Amino acid sequence: MALAELFADASPETFLREQYLKLPFARAGGCRHLMSLASWDRVGQILQQPGADVVAGRAGEQWAGKLPASLDEARAVLAAGYMLGIRHSERHDAGLAALAAGFQADFLAPIDIHLFCTPADHPGYGWHYDAEEVFMLQLAGRKEWWLRKNTVNPWPLMETLPADMRYDREIMPVMRCTLQAGDWLYVPAGYWHRTQSGEESISLSVGVQAATAMNAFDFLRTELLDSLRWRQRLPPAGAATALTATELQAAYETLFAELGRDLQRILARPETAAAYLAARRKPRANSG
Repeated sequence: MALAELFADASPETFLREQYLKLPFARAGGCRHLMSLASWDRVGQILQQPGADVVAGRAGEQWAGKLPASLDEARAVLAAGYMLGIRHSERHDAGLAALAAGFQADFLAPIDIHLFCTPADHPGYGWHYDAEEVFMLQLAGRKEWWLRKNTVNPWPLMETLPADMRYDREIMPVMRCTLQAGDWLYVPAGYWHRTQSGEESISLSVGVQAATAMNAFDFLRTELLDSLRWRQRLPPAGAATALTATELQAAYETLFAELGRDLQRILARPETAAAYLAARRKPRANSG
C-alpha cells in the first residue's frame, strides 16, 4: 500500500500511533520511488487534458494572465515568479490515479492529489492551513517549509474554512523543515504552513479527507430513519400551539433529554460501531 512504500524497510506503526492526526513528520528519501511522477512531460500532458483545474499565484497574489494549458505556457508562468498548481491531478493521469488509490485503500477516505510547480527562490502560498491530512511529496528540487500549530481554529472542517484565517492571532512557535527531492512531509489538518522554493520544484500534495465525528453524526441519521422514536412529530411551535412559551420550551427540553438518552444508548451498542465501520469499507467513487 502507499503508506508502507513511503516507509520502505521501516514500519509506519509508530507514525500512525504518535504522529498521524497529531504532529508533523518528515522522512528523508521516503518517496524516491515516486520521482518519475515529476516529469515536465507529465505536467504538460495533464495541462492539456479537458477539465484540468489549474491555478497560479504566490503569497496571496493570483496570476492575472491566462491560465496555462500547455508546458510552454506553464514555463512562462514560472519564469514570471508564480507557482503553478493543478488540483485533482489524479483525475487526469494514470500514475497519479494509482497513487491516490493506494492512499484510499490505506485510509478508507476520499483522496485528492494537487501537483505544484514552484520557480527557484520564490514562495508558494502565504501562511494558511488545510482541512485535510496532507502528505507532501517532494519529487524534484528543494523546498523550505515553515509550520505552526493552529490554536486559532484547530481541527477545521472543509465546509467551514473561513476566508480570513486570522493568522495574526496565532501565538505558537514556528518550525522549519527542508525537503530535498525524494523526501516527504506529513502536515496534520489545521497546521499553519508556508513554503519557499530553493530550486525549481515539483511536488505532490496528497490530501486525505480523514473522517471526523461529524461523519459519525451523518451516519447516525441514516440509521435513525427506521426508529419510531426519531420519526415522531414534535409539538407545534407556531401560532397554532396550545402551550405558553414557557410550557413549550419545557416540553422540548423533556423531549430532547429523552432523545439524548436514546442516542447515548445507540452509540454504546457494539453493533453501531460495527455498522459504521462496515459502511466506511464499502467501495465508493473517489470524490477527490
